[in-house]
Amino acid sequence: MNKSAIGLVLSAAITLGLSAQVSPKAVRTADEMEPLLKSLATYEFGQSREAQAQFTQFVQDSLASPAMLKLVEARLLAFVQSNATLGGKQFALRELGLIGTDASIPVLTPMLLQPATSDMARFALARIPGPAVDQVLRDSLAKASGNVKIGIIGSLGQRRDVKAVPALTALSSSDDPVTAEAAMAALAEIGDRPSLNALSAAHAKASGASARRVSEAYLECADRVAARGDKDSAVKVYKELVAPKEPPRVRLGALSGIASASPKEAIALLAAEIQSKDANLQFGAIKILSGLPGSEVTAALERAFPTLAPSGKVRLLGALVERGDKSAQPLFARAARDPSPEVKAAALGGFGVMGDAASIPVLAESAASTQPAEQAAARQSLKGLPGTTIDAALVSAISSSKGKVKAELILAAGERGSPAVADAVVKAIQDNDPDVHREALKAARNVAGPAQVQALTDLVVNALSPADRRGAGQALAAALDRSEPGRTGSVIAAYRSATALEPRLALLEALGRTSNAQALALLRGLLADPSPEIVRGSILGLSAWSDATPLADLMAIAKGNSNPALQVLALRGYLKLVGLPSERPNAESARLLGDAVALAKEVAEKRTLLSILVNYPCPESIRIAESMAKDETVASEAKAALDRLSGGGRGPRRRGGPQ
Repeated sequence: MNKSAIGLVLSAAITLGLSAQVSPKAVRTADEMEPLLKSLATYEFGQSREAQAQFTQFVQDSLASPAMLKLVEARLLAFVQSNATLGGKQFALRELGLIGTDASIPVLTPMLLQPATSDMARFALARIPGPAVDQVLRDSLAKASGNVKIGIIGSLGQRRDVKAVPALTALSSSDDPVTAEAAMAALAEIGDRPSLNALSAAHAKASGASARRVSEAYLECADRVAARGDKDSAVKVYKELVAPKEPPRVRLGALSGIASASPKEAIALLAAEIQSKDANLQFGAIKILSGLPGSEVTAALERAFPTLAPSGKVRLLGALVERGDKSAQPLFARAARDPSPEVKAAALGGFGVMGDAASIPVLAESAASTQPAEQAAARQSLKGLPGTTIDAALVSAISSSKGKVKAELILAAGERGSPAVADAVVKAIQDNDPDVHREALKAARNVAGPAQVQALTDLVVNALSPADRRGAGQALAAALDRSEPGRTGSVIAAYRSATALEPRLALLEALGRTSNAQALALLRGLLADPSPEIVRGSILGLSAWSDATPLADLMAIAKGNSNPALQVLALRGYLKLVGLPSERPNAESARLLGDAVALAKEVAEKRTLLSILVNYPCPESIRIAESMAKDETVASEAKAALDRLSGGGRGPRRRGGPQ
């Protein structure tokens, strides 16, 4: 554009009072635009976009000033008519798409019909609100051809210009399939009754490859008509589009539309489509139907179930689980006896949501099955059965069952972790069936509490095999962990009255897990017992303590016991307790570890000590590591510890308090 034309554009801006009278709130000035526009005028695709980024920021900073924005618009309009490069003009047109007003229309309109600038001019125009742009697009439509015409059609659809419907209707029957398809897509976006009528006519005549695209546009238009409130007209279209000749995707969309606009009418149509041989259509129909409210929907799904292939049955059961209507529970009970393993597994898995106490027997029987999928599904559902009555029902079922079924019930009871089943589980430990006995011992660890301490203590004392005693001891330790300290007294009494070594050792192990004062007093006293096995049991009990309270006791054994094996065991326990999280300063922890250095004779203990030492970075720890670096058996480990303590390696994990 020549200088006089540019001057006319700027003069118009000045006439509107837009020249340099920028809002007081603006932080940018008009003069800042010029060097940026000068750079943009020579921009070629692929070059640096720095000037573009700066100009975009300039526009963003000017949003608070309408006067500045109008000045920017005027300057950009002059720019797109200049001798700037195509790349520069396209950028300017994109900016006009963000800030343009009716003032841009006279400049952008002729550019709309030029192939080189049509897309960006249309982009800018299409974002300017108001009827003036709609009129420009309609007028240009008759003059355009090829891709320019296709683009204008698309913009009319995006703007939902109802006045364009007659022209678009005419174009929808164009001999050019691309033009016809674009016109139908635009009519679908406009989505009013005249558009629907036009697409209805096109749909009636459609055939061949274009039929699918016509149906898709017809469906989209019906959705928009329904959204506008004319559900009756939309439902008529949906009923046309559920015909078997339509593509599955269109049929599903139509079914979904009916379900939304007229749920009662949709039930029968959806129920019929459940029988479809097309897996996607069948699954879609099941999913849509299951999302509708009402008992009649559940009944329709149940009626369809027996006629389906296994894959359809699995889909239907999954939909019912999502639906959560427990009136379908009898169907799940029947499906759990289906000859198809996959259907049976789906039904059993569904009981986790759909089941109740009455489901326990069938789930337990299936859990006892040797079929992996069936067993896994039943076990998961037994574990997750909802409701407050499940625990009591499990207890009743355990007492009235036997064999593998009883074992599965106990397994479920243990996994549910409810104290309400603890008595039944502990009682089952004495069952003669090995499966029941084994599962009860494991389950007791999860459910036993204060009320079961005495029974478990008796089981430890009277166990007939080392494995049983170990299992009962672990359950006892877990029960004590869930009990108040006073429960320890009965275990201590049992220890004192026991005569055999094995139960006494098992009881000591359980007492070590309690970390309470009564147990500590007993274990400390037993460190002087004449029996090395009892001393060993006491050391192990103290080593299991939850804090550093027994450190001095273990150190005394590590230093003074005449049995080398017990010395090593006590030292290992000592190191374990030093390494527990605590509020000690790092230097204090290092001192405790330093006391153990001279006692660590075996390579394993030395390595353990070094692995703990790095958690307490301080000068004292560095000195210990330096001294151990002189020991050839752990020199490399000591050097690695020094590296970490000095900050040369990965940062140490702090366990103690501040230094």
